[in-house]
Amino acid sequence: MKSLLQKKDNRNKKIIALIDGEHYPEVTRDAVRLLKGYFSGTFSGIIFLGGTEKLILDDLEGYFKEKVYIINDLDSDFCSALKYFKPDIAYDLSDEPVVDYKARMKIASFCMANECSYMGPDFLFNWEKRDIRISKKTLSIIGTGKRIGKTAMSSYIAKILSGENISVSIVAMGRGGPKKSQVIRGDKIDITAGYLLELNKKGLHASSDYIEDALLSRIATIGCRRCGGGFAGKIFMTNLREGVRIAEKLDSELIIIEGSGASIPGVDTDNTICVIGAFQDWDSLIGYLGIYRIMLADMIILTMCEEPLADIGKIEALESKIKKYNPHANIIRTVFRPEPLSNIKGKKVFLAMTANRNIEQNIRNYLESKYSCRIVMASFNLSRRDTLRKELNESPDFDMILTELKAAAVDVLTKYASTNKKGITYIDNIPVIIGKKRDFKKDLIKLIEKEDMLHGYK
Repeated sequence: MKSLLQKKDNRNKKIIALIDGEHYPEVTRDAVRLLKGYFSGTFSGIIFLGGTEKLILDDLEGYFKEKVYIINDLDSDFCSALKYFKPDIAYDLSDEPVVDYKARMKIASFCMANECSYMGPDFLFNWEKRDIRISKKTLSIIGTGKRIGKTAMSSYIAKILSGENISVSIVAMGRGGPKKSQVIRGDKIDITAGYLLELNKKGLHASSDYIEDALLSRIATIGCRRCGGGFAGKIFMTNLREGVRIAEKLDSELIIIEGSGASIPGVDTDNTICVIGAFQDWDSLIGYLGIYRIMLADMIILTMCEEPLADIGKIEALESKIKKYNPHANIIRTVFRPEPLSNIKGKKVFLAMTANRNIEQNIRNYLESKYSCRIVMASFNLSRRDTLRKELNESPDFDMILTELKAAAVDVLTKYASTNKKGITYIDNIPVIIGKKRDFKKDLIKLIEKEDMLHGYK
């Protein structure tokens, strides 16, 4: 890390030290002096994180001859300290027991949210500006992991806005996205099973998110690819910039930028919606900088808010923690309900989803009751091709496959339906707002028109 501190491009940057009282004061003072000597920019001050075992000083500023900001509570005080110093880098000279791994991951989130890199003797969380700018109104939809419903939310939001005569396009990136950014005019073409099989024959991932978005929302979508995802959502490789430039040339007023997994697209957007699965473990969210994503958000959508995935106690506890780190964000509870894109009345159905098997009975009951079909087999192995093929072969007789457009939906299920003369239709997972009565459409339009009226923006 010494060489990183000494880099010439640090000359115009500011650094602060994070210290604790578990180190003997003289040891910490000498470490601060060494840090100042290494760093080629400006040393701005110290944040004291607590601990009094070896601290025998009343006047920390007099001892260190530096401004010292004393933290009483990490959650409530640390961001205020960052706002006070406005550093480019926070260097951690503390250690356990004052700062354990959970506290460090919180600090990393706080630093990232305040546009500050977080550094220590053997780690670096490097903040980088999202440098792709767009001349149109933008909304990013990010998440805290995979399989929490970002694509379903993106297509649903696009449909709502399109219904309000707002022209929308979606730029989606995925791990199976195309090498050259692709446009699908969902508003102009009919995306059929045959169309998807043709894409698959061309070597494209025909279940990629941008294709699902085009199928479900019936708007123009642009597909991009990405590889790698860091703790703070940084991507190693992507053609997103190319996809964004294509989107700018379309006639849409609003461009939705859809994240992939927990990655965050490098686009400087006007507003952000963060999607969180209500079933997710809070410690895991902390560990993967979920707090950073929460702090970025203008609106937070909790998905899968139903038992057995998450009971009311878990949901309320999650909301309370979210509000602690982002008290201003609008929090909305949802559950997903599958809507077939074509008629399945009276059909014997082979159902395939990526959902958690624990909600199988909820889904079965909903589909059979609302659509008058019979689910003869429910597979939750859409992303496990060998198991899925085995279930197809072992299933009782069926005449219709009902599947999400994900994973093996095309190369296994659609191909199977075509070969074996079975019907196939795809699922639109519709978010249903639960809990507090609210007008989601009104909340959404208010969000995207927060600073500039859409019609006439820029």
